[in-house]
Amino acid sequence: MADLESRIAREALESEVACEIAELDRYISELGYNTNEHNNLRNHLRTSQAWQLRHQQLQNAQQQHPQFAARSQDLQEALNARLGERQKLNSQIEEIVKQLLQTANPIAQIQELEAQLALRRRQLDEYLAHLGRLEQQGQYLDALQQQQQKQQQQLQETRNQHRIYQELSQAFGKNGIQALMIENVLPQLEAETNQLLSRLSANQLHVQFITQKHGRSGKSTKKNTKLIDTLDILIADARGTRAYETYSGGEAFRINFAIRLALAKLLAQRAGASLQMLIVDEGFGTQDAEGCDRLIAAINAIAPDFACILTVTHMPHLKEAFQARIEVHKTQGGSQIQISV
Repeated sequence: MADLESRIAREALESEVACEIAELDRYISELGYNTNEHNNLRNHLRTSQAWQLRHQQLQNAQQQHPQFAARSQDLQEALNARLGERQKLNSQIEEIVKQLLQTANPIAQIQELEAQLALRRRQLDEYLAHLGRLEQQGQYLDALQQQQQKQQQQLQETRNQHRIYQELSQAFGKNGIQALMIENVLPQLEAETNQLLSRLSANQLHVQFITQKHGRSGKSTKKNTKLIDTLDILIADARGTRAYETYSGGEAFRINFAIRLALAKLLAQRAGASLQMLIVDEGFGTQDAEGCDRLIAAINAIAPDFACILTVTHMPHLKEAFQARIEVHKTQGGSQIQISV
């Protein structure tokens, strides 16, 4: 242990590092280095750097001095102008204050104006609300107008259809096609009836069919009265035109017989067929002897127009007027038929 310590001490004095340290100490001694002076120089250097910065600021200020001087002059002139304006404004304010002192208090007028303003605002709100309602009503009216146009079109179409149906109703009504057909067929019916009636009455009876007559009006004259449709049968004899009720039973039967027979022949002709059979049922009971003879003569006269004429009568004295007969006799055992040809 002692050897080790002595060895360490010897190394500390005789080693290469120890030699370098000793050399450095000798060099420092030769330089005359002082730590205090070194620290003082550092402090002085830091202080000198602040003066260098201020020197730069001074140079910058010298460069900007002309601009700042001109700006200062402009500001001074502006300040003088503002001071002049301020003086004028002060004078005006003093004048206005004097006028206000001389003027009455406008609070009442201001309150009245504020009340009027509030009233106008309420009226404006009411007008705006009314305008909104009117616009809504306008939109509703536009919708109604469009609906009206559609309904007008539908109404026009309905009117056209109604006019067509009305024309069809008139055409197929009593004053339409059937009336025209009656007017067209009546002359032929009248001629056929008068031809038959002349045979039955020895040219003593004549009929006429009237389809139009003047309407009854208390104020209108015969010229301007409206014609109405009718179907009147005018019957004339040697004494003139008389009502149907004034003729005797035999005359009425002959008139009816002639009209019915003429109508039957006309219907058969218009149907494209011929009238083959004629049945006279109990037509002699209302006739006198001369009327019966004329009726038999008329039947015989029109016999060539028919294939068969069947006459039904209960008058025994008339059966001799017909060669072919079917006689019906009542017995206790029932009715019996006897055919005579």
